[in-house]
Amino acid sequence: MRLVDLVSLAFANLKRNRVRSAMTLVGVAVGVAALAALLAYGAGLQRTARGEFEALDLHNALRVTSQPSPLGAAGDVAFLPQSSFDLDSLPPPVALTDSLLKVIEGLDGVFAAYPEIVFPVRLKAGRRAVVATAEAVPQAFGALPAYRPEAGAFFAASTDSTLLLAPSMARRLGFEPPESIVGDTILVSSATLNVRALRRGNPGVNFGMVAPPVGYRGYWLRVAGLLPEDGQAVSGLFRVILPLELAKGMRKITFFSTLDLLMRGAAAGGYSAVRVHLADPEAYAAVRRALRERGLYVTGFRDQFARLERLFLVLDLALGIIGFIALLVATIGIANTMMMNVLERTAEIGVMKAVGGDEGDLQRLFLIESAALGLFGGLAGLGVGWGIAALLGAFVDRYLHGLGLSGIDVFYLPPWMAGGILALAVVISLAAGFVPARKAARVEPIRALRSAT
Repeated sequence: MRLVDLVSLAFANLKRNRVRSAMTLVGVAVGVAALAALLAYGAGLQRTARGEFEALDLHNALRVTSQPSPLGAAGDVAFLPQSSFDLDSLPPPVALTDSLLKVIEGLDGVFAAYPEIVFPVRLKAGRRAVVATAEAVPQAFGALPAYRPEAGAFFAASTDSTLLLAPSMARRLGFEPPESIVGDTILVSSATLNVRALRRGNPGVNFGMVAPPVGYRGYWLRVAGLLPEDGQAVSGLFRVILPLELAKGMRKITFFSTLDLLMRGAAAGGYSAVRVHLADPEAYAAVRRALRERGLYVTGFRDQFARLERLFLVLDLALGIIGFIALLVATIGIANTMMMNVLERTAEIGVMKAVGGDEGDLQRLFLIESAALGLFGGLAGLGVGWGIAALLGAFVDRYLHGLGLSGIDVFYLPPWMAGGILALAVVISLAAGFVPARKAARVEPIRALRSAT
């Protein structure tokens, strides 16, 4: 029998049991929708993280310290056996000084080397106040696309009392449109330790039993420009950029928590950490090797992102398993539907075989019916899953816009993923219909005709 005739007969058979076929389609659609929505969530998170990483050009960035992290997770010492982690056995630390920075900048492929200065701040404009993270960058960063303002201008000098922020941060401070904040002066307060209160306070402070007294130092800074919003939707919510020399002179606490302080490690004189930005991605391995040869501990941000992508892979796998279970439950409905069709059409199958029907044609007929249920149920499920993702994405965007923030693509369903889900639905449907199809092909004509009478 021709394939066209088999397809026509299969659709005619499905139409005869419309309610049963429709209920089976709904089950498949629900399973596919769950799988599509869950995978779209994982893909959306990964896409957002990758966009931030690429927009900030972090694949060309290295972090250098004079000593390994005490926790071992952030530096090269993580590759050493835990039993061998002994600070006394390590070589003398190399001080991260300005002279060393000049040497590092002289290496082939290095764009800039500068001290890592990142600290918590509070921004206040009018009655609005938000907590943010201040990051200091050198003047050379004005040439990088991620730091080239879309409104206003980059710092005129490294000592200017100015800052850069993202449009989302401007909205958080109550400026609409965000460009209206350019040229305005806002209060930036950095946390400081109150040494006097610390000395005359409770002795338990020295042993970590009581939180140390914290004060604040305010600085009036002018907003020089707005950073590009594309690719910086997440970091723009809490990040502000300061000129390097200005940040050096500010009083501040450069750690966010006790864990962060431990991760930073102790400095052997000079700076606690240094950032190295590469001009040529191909120089990554050579620069890293040269820094290690100088006794420095190097962490590549691209290596950290590789670990983050492995975490995303685990997340995608977990979400995919949950969605696959829902789809697998739906295929049980297909198997049940096809088995009921075989039992109800036993006499019809017997007649077909009595007049010379081929067993292979009968098997293909029922497989086409099960594949059709998977195909159309999968298409409907993809539509429902996309609708759910779009609805939840719109809800998240509306919530963020209500806070004055920019939207984030929480859900993302690329075409290849949608095609893969649809193909999986069809394959599983074929597998669910295989046993009923084999049963139909093996029906004995005489017994089938006797059962009909």
